[in-house]
Amino acid sequence: IYEFTDGNIRMYGDNIGYIATKKSFENFELSLEFKWNIEEKFHRDDAKKNSGVMYNIPFNSPDHIWPKGIQFQIKENTTGDFIFLDNITAKVNGKLVEAGASVVSPKFEANENPYGQWNKIVIRSFNGKCTQYLNGKLVNECVEVTSREGKISLNYEGSPIDFRNIQLTKIH
Repeated sequence: IYEFTDGNIRMYGDNIGYIATKKSFENFELSLEFKWNIEEKFHRDDAKKNSGVMYNIPFNSPDHIWPKGIQFQIKENTTGDFIFLDNITAKVNGKLVEAGASVVSPKFEANENPYGQWNKIVIRSFNGKCTQYLNGKLVNECVEVTSREGKISLNYEGSPIDFRNIQLTKIH
């Protein structure tokens, strides 16, 4: 279920999925805030909280769970990891990430706020270089990414989550 209230996007319920832009974007900065929804009425189970923001989803990519692209992983203890989906590759720390269905490239360091507090994400995608920031700190970076433009999605992976203050800016 997706609710749009008080400037927030609230995601919860039994079915996983995502909401995505209709347009494709290239050379952009995306900033947004998220927090895990810990209200008792949305409580699901005690599994690790899991969500994400996907970007550079090729415009002609099939609409399925989960589409080709790059994910800024939002997950308990791993927020900031890259997940390269459907054979997307890039270089991280000078090393080529192997192509695969779902390949994780761990964050450089942790910087997530405690449950129930807002966290700010900034994603920059510019000419094949992607940087991911969490609460003002660089947590991951790659170059020579094979998907340089595309749609953007907010993912719901079974853990109640709220998003707000979403801003997308073209960069030159």
